[in-house]
Amino acid sequence: MEARTIIYGEMALDRLAQWLHATGEPQDLEVVVRRYLEILRELVVEEQQ
Repeated sequence: MEARTIIYGEMALDRLAQWLHATGEPQDLEVVVRRYLEILRELVVEEQQ
């Protein structure tokens, strides 16, 4: 496993935790997973630019 993959995962989890805290209420698991994938996609796009 590449170190970059691990960094993306850690950063995405941090951003996901911030997002969950900001929403202020529980979210469905499907919504949380979808948001996590969106965050991962954003990180990859940022890295490629």
